[in-house]
Amino acid sequence: MATPESFGRLEQRLGQVWEIAQHFNLDPFPTHFEIIPPEIMHEIGSTGLPERFSHWTHGKTYRQLQTRYNYGLSVIYEVVINSDPALAFLLENNFDVENTTIMAHVLGHTDFFKHNYHFKKTRKDLPHAAAISAARIRDYEFKYGREPVEQFLDAALSIAEHIDPFQATRLPKEDQLAKWKAEYEEGQKPKTGMGEFDDLFEKSPSKDAGITKEEHQPMPIPLQPEKDLVGFIADFAPYLEDWQKDILHIVRMESSYFHPQGRTKIMNEGYATYWHKIIMREMSDKGFLDQEEQIKWIAMHTGVITPTLKGLNPYYFGMKMFDFIEDYHNGNLEDAEKRWLDKEKLPVFPKYKGEYVGSPGNKMVREIMKGDDDQSFIRNYFNKIPADRMGMYVYEELAEAGQKLTIIADRGWERIRERLVASMNNDGNPYLVVTDANHNRNQSLYIKHLYEGRELELKYLEKTFPHLHTLWGRPVYVETVVGGNRVIFSYDGKQISQTA
Repeated sequence: MATPESFGRLEQRLGQVWEIAQHFNLDPFPTHFEIIPPEIMHEIGSTGLPERFSHWTHGKTYRQLQTRYNYGLSVIYEVVINSDPALAFLLENNFDVENTTIMAHVLGHTDFFKHNYHFKKTRKDLPHAAAISAARIRDYEFKYGREPVEQFLDAALSIAEHIDPFQATRLPKEDQLAKWKAEYEEGQKPKTGMGEFDDLFEKSPSKDAGITKEEHQPMPIPLQPEKDLVGFIADFAPYLEDWQKDILHIVRMESSYFHPQGRTKIMNEGYATYWHKIIMREMSDKGFLDQEEQIKWIAMHTGVITPTLKGLNPYYFGMKMFDFIEDYHNGNLEDAEKRWLDKEKLPVFPKYKGEYVGSPGNKMVREIMKGDDDQSFIRNYFNKIPADRMGMYVYEELAEAGQKLTIIADRGWERIRERLVASMNNDGNPYLVVTDANHNRNQSLYIKHLYEGRELELKYLEKTFPHLHTLWGRPVYVETVVGGNRVIFSYDGKQISQTA
């Protein structure tokens, strides 16, 4: 167990792990480790940051984590924070070799945070910024009352995922309006001169000849569909007070920070697991671990990567994908796997016999880590070989005689890939955009669901409508598709209506 007497040994182990990681070309952020008791681990795990604003959902998550830990149902081995320097928290109840394995795992994460494209624009001072934001929200609670602030936080968090992750910063409202106005006026200018091919076509009189358009159409707001619901509402909602706008901007800032972690969950956990396996094997080969410790870390590793019958274990799936990429580019495939590649007219690489460091497989693992997210990772690199290696299948649940039966519906790797990729569209969230902030000319908010084959969960929409109305302060409309038909739902603050 980690005790005050073992801190020096853990510090020595960290030096060994760090040296091995650098030998294998990992380049993580400088990483600060702290050993903490379970209660503090669960507190940080429930919020995702060491200091974050207080909200009842965080307390609910904390209670769940603490209860599952007390009953021996689950353990949070570590929490690692994407910052520079990175912060990592280890559980004091772990054995030394468990924390050694976790330190190796953490360095995989912090290498991923530093080099993956989707983390390039995340704030590296977010823990400090979140602590400052939490202090401001505490001030709002003191000034305006805890209940009003928490109710507004409820509303803000109900749409927290609906940001534009590729729009890191927003223009101030007045600058945005000026930009839209310039673009709108440019688009309203009559076209002059002839196009390259205009003389090839006979001009026909307009069927609307004689109809005069209004010379001054009001500029639509937003000018183009706006994906960033949180930022747009913060900037353009008619009745929000300054403290409410600030809370929305805080929620948006933190959602932007956490977004890449959700977008790369499989890759990130798989990459960290792949590297802790390699580093710990090297620790054993160098004689840094005794036999009992070798057995303990392997048992811990096996528990982490145990596949589930339903769903996807990201540690297992991600690690096996990186294992396959390494084996494929180093030519370490079974004969049957090579025959399938030949049949599919895919390259078959010769067997690499040199050191792992600098091998084609080692280089490709790191190259793919840098540029992909989970969706592109699966779309580009998942095929029959990893599907067969993991024994994957598509399952369906059927109701029969009052019971649910789980059946294997398909083992085809293409169907598996298709299902996985489709589930990650827009990070698994419905794609919503604001199209009109003055619908019906009465400041109603019109939101359109860009339907991609998956319908909105109407129960969730029903619960979210009051929150949207709280944020916007006027009627809210949501256009979507139900049963293949266009449907518009609206909420006026009292009841939900539906029109075709």
